[in-house]
Amino acid sequence: MADPKTMTRLERSKKGADIRWNHPLPKATHTGPMKIGGYEIMCDVLDNGKRMIRQKDFLNAMGRGKIGGKERKGEDITKMPVFLQANNLTPYLETEFWHGGRSEIYKLQDGSKATGYEAEVLPKACKAYVKADDAGELQENQKKIALICRSMLYGLAEVGIIALIDDATGYVYERERNELQKILEAYIEKELLPWTKKFPDEFFEQVYRLHNWQWPKIHKNHPQYVGKFINEYIYQALPEIVVDELKRINSPNENGNRKHRHHQWLTESFGQKSLEKRVAKVTAALQFADSLDQFKQFMERC
Repeated sequence: MADPKTMTRLERSKKGADIRWNHPLPKATHTGPMKIGGYEIMCDVLDNGKRMIRQKDFLNAMGRGKIGGKERKGEDITKMPVFLQANNLTPYLETEFWHGGRSEIYKLQDGSKATGYEAEVLPKACKAYVKADDAGELQENQKKIALICRSMLYGLAEVGIIALIDDATGYVYERERNELQKILEAYIEKELLPWTKKFPDEFFEQVYRLHNWQWPKIHKNHPQYVGKFINEYIYQALPEIVVDELKRINSPNENGNRKHRHHQWLTESFGQKSLEKRVAKVTAALQFADSLDQFKQFMERC
């Protein structure tokens, strides 16, 4: 793949045209205004997960927008913004910026087209200008842009650009749902797995010891409290959404009994391994504890 920095202007234009016209355009699923550094920039989240800032608003914020209804001379939507192409800025632009700093065309929710830049362009462009300004490399007309960049970087000091866009567009709620779904998929199986022994006898023997119960020579059902103990110290350590899902898909019957063991619904690749690690940790705490109170103290530190 050719390095964008060594490609000719014609080669870059042809590449941009091929991407725009020979590939289906991504579509915005969430849209909203982002307020930063005293400026308002429309931004979008695309169906491919990219966070975009609108080109027009970005250029206007930098003082490089339209004049008299026409684009400034040299502003070409197929390229990186002209105000970032200056030779004195090149040393201060991160290498990967040359691959991701060009504009993209995508569809809005109403079917119209928009041109924008990936969100990371904004902070990287601002940093380049500020660094060049601090080094005394900027021309007088560039110093005005540097002041704007400092203001925007101040707005980004505590909150990242991705978080700002997700909040502005409302995508933050979708993101949370997606993350929760990923957790469930990692822990919960879609089909019940065969029963296998997940709690060693040593675990139960230590539970009995600390509760001063007689360990039965012949296996019998454990006291009902043991189930509560397991829920409290084993399953409650799993993510809350996983615990809630286990309760839902493996709910007790009218007699208060569950048809299956919770661990039969955990994925072999991740869920059961997490369970086994937790069982081992709790078993070790049980073994080292001289009393139930001491065991609880151990677990408070876990």
